[in-house]
Amino acid sequence: MMQMTGAALQVRVNRPELATDPRSHTPAYSGRYSFIGGVRHLHKSYGRPQILVHMRDEVTYLAPARLAGQLRLCVAFTARHAGRSGRSLNMSIDRAGRHEALANRRRVLRALGLEHPTLYAVRQVHGNAVCVVDADTLTRGLDGACADALVTDLPGIPLGVLIADCLPVILYSSQPRVLAVVHAGRLGTYHRVVPAALDVMKTRFGVSPSQVHAILGPAIGDCCYRLDAQAVTPFQDRFPDWEAYFISQDPGYWTMSLTRANQAQLQAAGVPLAQVQTAELCTVCHHTTLFSHRAEGQNAGRGMGIAALLD
Repeated sequence: MMQMTGAALQVRVNRPELATDPRSHTPAYSGRYSFIGGVRHLHKSYGRPQILVHMRDEVTYLAPARLAGQLRLCVAFTARHAGRSGRSLNMSIDRAGRHEALANRRRVLRALGLEHPTLYAVRQVHGNAVCVVDADTLTRGLDGACADALVTDLPGIPLGVLIADCLPVILYSSQPRVLAVVHAGRLGTYHRVVPAALDVMKTRFGVSPSQVHAILGPAIGDCCYRLDAQAVTPFQDRFPDWEAYFISQDPGYWTMSLTRANQAQLQAAGVPLAQVQTAELCTVCHHTTLFSHRAEGQNAGRGMGIAALLD
């Protein structure tokens, strides 16, 4: 689990005593952390590093330090800045413009060592539609496709969902090798988009939920996701366990944990809790590192949760 607790310690970017990824000499962080004013903040934790922060010349991204199941898999959650260059790493065509967004996507693919020239994504609509990316899809392309989850069994095909507070969820199985990337905001969670992706993995590819591993990336936390009764009442009516992920605040207001809500849906669908990793990193609290609609408003850019099966 990528659970992160403890007291804060300030750590500068290139201190040699930090754990590193032996393949890239990238500082490795276990524990809650943020980047503030060029200083990396590492909160006290124990054991092996759970998250690596990779900074290249043109790309910065977060990734799990290890992946359960020993599957050949690439997973990344992009940050808001383009590595050491300091430029924006906005991945949204609508927000950054087509030329800039596609250029940023290509930079990320290169940094991840993925040779495919296209990062496959769809227009997200906060629902539970699932897009299967197969050979026919690659031929037709995804222009005009609307969904909030993508599923594939094709190696080397990078899938991505745009994020700026909503929860990116990576689902994967090692046998058979199948991958899903899911955009789970409040409405997607209400519409059970993660169970919908699990259902496609089962019916189309024969993957039982008990075979699935899940990675829940950075998202707005229950520290910051304040909602009124109009937003919460539908959950109260539909989910008997709603109090497990809503925290009562002032009269008529709650805060919500997208992470705990989707953990509950994964567990109810049959995914063992031991096979679920959570980043527990709030995008609002860390909006200087990660894009956040709640912190920045309508002008906020978008990062991406990206994954690909490796050959």
